[in-house]
Amino acid sequence: MMRRVLAVDDDHDVLYTLRAISEVGDFDLVTLDSGTEGLEMLKREPFDLVIVDYYMPEMNGIELVEGIREFSEVPILVLTVDESLDIAHQFMEAGATDFATKPIRVADLISRINVHLSLSSSKVPAWMEGQELPKGMSVVTLQLIVDYLERAQEPEDIDSISEGTGLAYQTVHRYMSYLETEGIVEVDLVYGKVGRPLKRYFKNS
Repeated sequence: MMRRVLAVDDDHDVLYTLRAISEVGDFDLVTLDSGTEGLEMLKREPFDLVIVDYYMPEMNGIELVEGIREFSEVPILVLTVDESLDIAHQFMEAGATDFATKPIRVADLISRINVHLSLSSSKVPAWMEGQELPKGMSVVTLQLIVDYLERAQEPEDIDSISEGTGLAYQTVHRYMSYLETEGIVEVDLVYGKVGRPLKRYFKNS
């Protein structure tokens, strides 16, 4: 069965691009330009992924994510021109899953969509069943990162983990902070001549 994706964005050029992407991707796309309509549709119909714009009139992206999380755990991919970690933190606190930047880079967005459609059908690993995660974090996304680190031949920085997993930098940053706090990963600091040391991560054995 073809997976279903709902895209909510008030920019019709973006929706046109997403429809073009769906024609070459293996998913069925429904587009709306209103957050209120998006919420109502999600209450009536099942979707495997929701793509949400940040800046929208009437209801912005954060409000829409909060509304969705009141009744659904569907993965939510946020489209944003603002790549700041502060905005990412606000979205993840609201319950967002991952990010993609505007202007849309087609190959990157297709990859990001496929990652989350794949994750939405993944089973929760036995070692994480019943584990409580901070709001906006998912067990299957966490497992994707842990699996990547277990396969890595050497410690990896956030940019490398982002590229290797297909997740946004902001998403990986938050998950790595959690994994470090929980002692699931260890940190290798690489000191340069100026600035803060670079953090590289490896899975605890």
